[in-house]
Amino acid sequence: MMNRSTALVAAGAMLSLLLVACVSKEAQVDALDWPCWRGPNKDGITEETNWNPDALAEKPRVLWKADIGKGHSNVAIVDNRLHAMGRTSSKANEIICLNASNGKELWRYSYETLHDTKSTPVIDGESLYALSGEGLLLCLATEDGRLRWKRNIREEFNVEKITYGYCSSPLVQGDMLVLNVNSSGIALDKNTGELVWASTPHEKGIGLPDGYHASPVPYSYDGDRYALLFSGTGLFSVEVKTGEPLWFYDFYRRPPNCADPVLCGDRAFISHVFESKGKNALLDITAATPEVVWQNQNMSNYFSACIYIDGYLYGSDGEIDKANQLRCIDAGTGDIQWEQEMRMASLTATRDTLILIGEKGTLRLAEATPSAYREIASFDVLEGEKKLRQFWTPPVLYGGLIYCRNYLGDLICVDVRK
Repeated sequence: MMNRSTALVAAGAMLSLLLVACVSKEAQVDALDWPCWRGPNKDGITEETNWNPDALAEKPRVLWKADIGKGHSNVAIVDNRLHAMGRTSSKANEIICLNASNGKELWRYSYETLHDTKSTPVIDGESLYALSGEGLLLCLATEDGRLRWKRNIREEFNVEKITYGYCSSPLVQGDMLVLNVNSSGIALDKNTGELVWASTPHEKGIGLPDGYHASPVPYSYDGDRYALLFSGTGLFSVEVKTGEPLWFYDFYRRPPNCADPVLCGDRAFISHVFESKGKNALLDITAATPEVVWQNQNMSNYFSACIYIDGYLYGSDGEIDKANQLRCIDAGTGDIQWEQEMRMASLTATRDTLILIGEKGTLRLAEATPSAYREIASFDVLEGEKKLRQFWTPPVLYGGLIYCRNYLGDLICVDVRK
């Protein structure tokens, strides 16, 4: 018979196992959430495996559609609640929360705007943060859309104006909210909206008027958190806590710089499409000064940043309304592995599958392999509708459903569940 002491030990062990199981289950669910621009790791990759790529070829079906207003901002999804932004009238913009499974509206919040939305909201716990084209920074409660605080970053924090509006998405790091504005960013307290640190505006005529639209990308260096900020003059590495630049890499001073920096292990890939045939560079960022590993013209991203998988970069090379190539390049050498003619594609991925949408609304799934372009299936998400098509926003996979956004406001949910 088990004595009291042994029984207590056994009970404690059983409780520990239950707690581990609960934590593991919760962590698994959290890992599949898509709380911000380019996902939880800011790399455009989801860890989701419970879906069927072949379903797009077998019986593609649109599960639901919603009108979320004009714009290019992406969706943020946590706990099956989808958050989106769009301009719904000439002077109004709305942040909308929908049930991700059926598209049913849960709440909406309206504010004045003249710009189409381009920045993507970020979900952090019970708060949503969103930046408007004019520079209105909002903090809402995710439960019901109630306003917690708001700041006008232009008027309150001496942030320079950008002609096309602010497109960069906020980055949450601890208690800090980092924005890629001015010469090398600003940071606010996420709980209060109070300014923590700010860089100065660009020198007159530099970095403007077209702006700089890439979002901050976090990484660790020497035990501290830093953010890569692709500004109007080049790439900054900035300490999140203080705003102090660690280094600056001068890179093309005729913006817009649109595509996010892409981390490739301990290196960073940056790209620009507007200089002659464009250019790109891979930088070693392991030291206090970056070193160029290689530089060429083999991958010039416009809006959609590359996806890095197992030593290779996959992305769209070329401008709007011109010949574009979907390419795979070796991140170690910069050499092209394969290319496929494709109207400018925006992409995300799983660990083994590329999820792409062309600007005319063709959703494609392809193997993430450097050996060749191997398409699994394709599908017109507007199913032949004759209307303006401008799909510049990367698709998002969540819960076996793929969400695709058209500029006019169409949010299309495509079912690829097992």
